[in-house]
Amino acid sequence: MLDLPGPLGTIFNLLLVVLGFGAIIFVHELGHFLAAKWAGIRVLAFSMGMGPVVLSYRKGIGWRKGSSESDYRALVQTGRDKQLGVSPTEYRLSALPLGGYVKMLGQEDLNPGAISDAPDSYQNRPVWKRMVVISAGVVMNLITAALLFIVVFMAGLQVQPPVIGAVAENSPATTATPIGRDDIPPGLQPEDRILEVNGHRTRAFTDVTTEIAMSGRHDTVRILVDRPGEGTIQFQVKPERDKSTGFLDLGIFAAQAPRVINPRSQPDRESVERFASLRGLSGMPLGGVLIEIDGNPVTRPDALAEAAEASNGGPFTASFAQADAATITLEVQPVRALQRGLIAAGDQFAGVEHVLGLRPLLRVDPSSAPAQVQQGLKPGDVFVRIADAEYPAYDAALVLIPALKGQDIEVEILRDGERLTLPVTVSRKGTIGFLPDSTVNTDAITARPVRIAPPSDDPAPAPTPAAALIERAGTRILSIGDQPIGTLRDIPGAIARATDDAFASGTVPDTFTLSVRVELPLPVQPDGVRPIESRSWTLSRADVEAVRSLGWELPGGMAYLALFEPDMVIDKADSPWGAVVMGLAKSRQTMNQTYLTFLRLFQGTVRIEHLKGPVGIAHLGTQVADRGFVWLLFFLALVSVNLAVINFLPLPIVDGGQFLMLAYEGIRRRPVPIGFQNAVTLAGLLLIGAVFLIVTFHDIKSLLGL
Repeated sequence: MLDLPGPLGTIFNLLLVVLGFGAIIFVHELGHFLAAKWAGIRVLAFSMGMGPVVLSYRKGIGWRKGSSESDYRALVQTGRDKQLGVSPTEYRLSALPLGGYVKMLGQEDLNPGAISDAPDSYQNRPVWKRMVVISAGVVMNLITAALLFIVVFMAGLQVQPPVIGAVAENSPATTATPIGRDDIPPGLQPEDRILEVNGHRTRAFTDVTTEIAMSGRHDTVRILVDRPGEGTIQFQVKPERDKSTGFLDLGIFAAQAPRVINPRSQPDRESVERFASLRGLSGMPLGGVLIEIDGNPVTRPDALAEAAEASNGGPFTASFAQADAATITLEVQPVRALQRGLIAAGDQFAGVEHVLGLRPLLRVDPSSAPAQVQQGLKPGDVFVRIADAEYPAYDAALVLIPALKGQDIEVEILRDGERLTLPVTVSRKGTIGFLPDSTVNTDAITARPVRIAPPSDDPAPAPTPAAALIERAGTRILSIGDQPIGTLRDIPGAIARATDDAFASGTVPDTFTLSVRVELPLPVQPDGVRPIESRSWTLSRADVEAVRSLGWELPGGMAYLALFEPDMVIDKADSPWGAVVMGLAKSRQTMNQTYLTFLRLFQGTVRIEHLKGPVGIAHLGTQVADRGFVWLLFFLALVSVNLAVINFLPLPIVDGGQFLMLAYEGIRRRPVPIGFQNAVTLAGLLLIGAVFLIVTFHDIKSLLGL
């Protein structure tokens, strides 16, 4: 948050998060303390912090290093406590800044049998007053959250606006149906500003994604958008589960600003320049602003993708303005788009690019900075073998390598035409030490065919036509028909040209047989030349039509958007009263979404690994703190609301369970039997302990990249 370098900054941010989290817990306990004093309950101790007592104060005794409890008990035994006006309440400052606690006479969460007959004990106060005491901590957390939100919205929070920047192909967003507008075609579009989701106002793009993720498995979502030139339009759409994240999703992305990123360090700048070159934008000025495409003014970087799609393969120009230099105009050459699908990656799915199942190999990203490549690897190295797996595909970085975590293996790479063998160690995170890329733009060599699913929620992975052509990983496609093949991106065009006559004639057969020349992976001839074979490849009409429908894009698809800064706005109230209204509304929204999260957890649209425990919250908090103090306050407000909701769940141990027992006592005129209280307390401990262990396990697993 103070822009401290490396680990020092992370440690400082973690300290801020821990102190902030401790302050939220302290405020919760402060609520119990104030209510107990109001209710006339004898408070034995109120501590700021946990653990050993460092400093204490007790009226009638004064300040003490450590606790004054032994002195107080001695006075009580001699009866001098009342004579000297000694208070039964000790105010403590404890060693660990992890919240605090309040200790009342006759009330112990973990020991329901610790009761007292004293008139000012917890048990001897009216039920309704005890209900106030139990719920006061939750109320204080909600008040704290509201106050923090008010401060945040008075200062202004930098957020991404709820504006669509791009829409994924074949995603639910492309099928969104307009309601009552026959003049509007189906589908959400870039530049649509989302005003509401299911009647809930959206102020930031995260509001949109959260509302979608929290919808029901079979729910149809209503989305109100403001479209330039069309006014407000209401759509209805059914979200689908994103197989890579597990959340319900529409396939929309936040808008990017037209300004190119401009890293501070020279190595990072060089890495960005290499990345831009690989994405067809060589020479793009860092810090420049995209202003024109083919001479037409533009304000969005996704206009580059639209220009590529409309290009029919022809080049177009993109102009970038610079603050202190002349405008730079680049010539951009689109490439053939590829099919996109999903393959199984453990218990999740990973996205892959392919042509009828033909997949590129894995290589080290040529745009990598030297510090990003380890264990003897170099930018541009192509993996020929990883352990026993020959010619691994790009997705091996997500599937194969993590499966070898903690092992010492050999990798074989192709560098400048020479094959080299390197011993490497796969870390416990399941990494070797490189940024992954593919050979899709540089070679036509193929990986082993696997089952691939379309990018939707219902079809299962299925065999692809590549299985009938590729018998062995490492086979290189040389030509299709009379069209030479240099890279996998050449294949769609070659298939289209080989089938043009049939489609032009109007008589399209059910199958097509194409002549394909391939180079086999093993140098079996004496001179080391790889053998070449001619093969017949039979494709269905549906397969050919799928390839012919592929359009044009920049190399790497939409990956070039990472070169542009996110579009950001300041979400700020117009007045102090407006900040109050926004703060209360955000508190209510956060509370409702927290309850909804538990409902969706039982319904299965939210998984337990999506939840965050103390480890996950601390890690997320350090990342949030990097964005500034206002964002840290916003994060702590969210945590405060969540703590309030969780504390008031109807579970033993937490305040909600205690409140239910008091309700029983108020109705039946007698307390819940001690035996039953002990039983449910133990059950609550086991339940909360189990959830804590599971959530912490997933937090650590995620933190380590396992």
